[in-house]
Amino acid sequence: MNGGTARNPGSGGAGLRHRALPRAVRQLIVQAAVAALWIASWRLGRIQEYAPHASLWFPPAGLAFASFVVLGARAAPAIGLAALLVTLDLGSVYGEAYPRWSLLAAGVLFALGHGLAYALGAAAFRRWGRDRPIPAVVIAFLLVAPLSALLAALGGGGALAVAGVISGPELRTILIPWWIGDFGGVVALTPVFALAIERVAAALDLPVPGFSAAAARLAPAAGGRPSLLVKVAACLVPLAGSFALVVVGGPAILSPSFLAFFAIVPLMWIAYTEGALRTFWVVAALSALIAGAGALLGPGDHTTAYQFAMIVLAGSAYFGLAVPALYLDNQALRRLANTDALTGAASRPAFLEGAEREVERARRFRTPLSLIVLDVDRFKELNDGHGHLFGDAVLAEVSLRLVATLRGSDLLGRLGGDEFGVLLPMADLAAARETAGRLAEALRETPVRRGSVEARVTASFGVAELAPGAERFEGALERADRALYEAKRAGRDRVAVAQAPPAPPPAPAGV
Repeated sequence: MNGGTARNPGSGGAGLRHRALPRAVRQLIVQAAVAALWIASWRLGRIQEYAPHASLWFPPAGLAFASFVVLGARAAPAIGLAALLVTLDLGSVYGEAYPRWSLLAAGVLFALGHGLAYALGAAAFRRWGRDRPIPAVVIAFLLVAPLSALLAALGGGGALAVAGVISGPELRTILIPWWIGDFGGVVALTPVFALAIERVAAALDLPVPGFSAAAARLAPAAGGRPSLLVKVAACLVPLAGSFALVVVGGPAILSPSFLAFFAIVPLMWIAYTEGALRTFWVVAALSALIAGAGALLGPGDHTTAYQFAMIVLAGSAYFGLAVPALYLDNQALRRLANTDALTGAASRPAFLEGAEREVERARRFRTPLSLIVLDVDRFKELNDGHGHLFGDAVLAEVSLRLVATLRGSDLLGRLGGDEFGVLLPMADLAAARETAGRLAEALRETPVRRGSVEARVTASFGVAELAPGAERFEGALERADRALYEAKRAGRDRVAVAQAPPAPPPAPAGV
C-alpha cells in the first residue's frame, strides 16, 4: 500500500498553478497544515480526556503516525512544533502555574519522544508493508501501532516527569491510559489522516506514496446494497444500547458497555460491501462517536471497555478488508496456474487434472468420454513467415473459435506449442468425430487477420474414446496423438479416428 509514489489525477489544474511556487514553499504549506491539524486534533482529544494527560482517544497520535507514513522525515518539523506549542500551554489548560523553563523543557522532550516514537513506527510499517499482500500490511500496521503508542506514552510521560510537570507516582498512574488512548487514535484515525495529508500534498504537486490509490483498489467483495446509511445505522444500534444502559445503570456499570463490541457485525458488512475508503471514514466516525459519548458519560469502569471497543472495531474492519483482497489474490494466482496466458485455454497441468476427474466420473456412472487432440497445420511456416506476434494471434484466435464451437461442459487445454486437447464428457466416438469436424470447419472458414497480414488456418485432428474398463487417460491420449499424426500424413486439415485399444486378455480360469 505504500510502495512507489503517485500523483493525484484530480489535482492537475491546481498542481499546475502551485508548481510556480518553489518546492520548499509548497513543503512548508503542507507542514503548516499538518501542524495546525495536529493542534486542532489535540484540542479534540482534550474533550475525551477523563483524567489529566489520559484521554479515551488521542487523535494527534493517529495524525503523527499518518504524517510520517506519507511525508517521511519531512513531517518532523510540523509534529515537533505542534507538540512544543501545546505543551507550553499546559499551564492554562490545567490551571497550574508551571515554571516557564519546565514547560519549555517538557515541550522539547515531549516533541522528541512523541515524534521519534511515531517516526520509527511509520518507518517500520513502510519497510515491512512495502510490496506485501494486503493481509500482511494489515498485520504489520496492527503490530507496529501498539508498539509506537507505547513508545510515545513512555517518551511523552517521561518528558513531563523529567521536566517536573508531573510526579513519578502520577506518571505510573497515567502511563497505561496514555498508551491505550494513543493506540486507539493510531488504529482508528491513521488511514483517514493519511488520505487527507496525501490529498494536500498531491494538490501542491509533491510526491506522495499512493496510499489512497492503493486503498481505492481494495474493491468490495460484494455489491453495496442496501445503502451505506442503513449499514451505519445498524452499527449505531448496539452503540446506542450500550450508552443507554450505562446511563441507566450508572457510570460504574461494566457489562452493558460491552454491547459496543456488537457493532463489529455491521462494520464487517460495511468492509465487505463498501470497500476501503468508505470503511476508513466509518471507522473514524464510529471511534469519534464512542470517544465522545464516553467522555459525556464521565469516568468509570466502562471507559476501558470503550477504548478497547474502538481498537477492536478498527482492527476487525481492516481484516475485513484484507479477506476479499486475499481472496482476489488467490483467484489471480489460481488463474495463472490453471490458465494458459496466451490463449485462455486450460494449462496442460490443469487439463490433465480435469481429465482425471472426468475419467473417474465416467467410470462411476458408466458414461462415454472422448478426447480430441489437434495441431495447427504448418504453424512453423506461419510463425517464420509472418512473425511471432502473428503466430501468437493465430493461437489466440484458434482458442476463441474452438471455445465458441464447444459445449460448456467440454474442456479445452493447450498441451504445448500449437497443440490443443479437447475433453468431451458424455460423448461417444461418433459424437466426438462429428465435433472434430465442426471444429475443423470453424477454423478453415475464416482467415485469421492481424493488421494487414491475413492467413488461412487449418488444423489436423485425432479422436479417441476412452475404452471402458481399465484404460488410463494417458492411453487414450497416446492413441489420439497417433491418430493426429495419421491425419497430418494423409494431407492435413482432416480428422482421423484412433483405433480401439486391444481387449485385455481373459483372466486365467480359476482366478
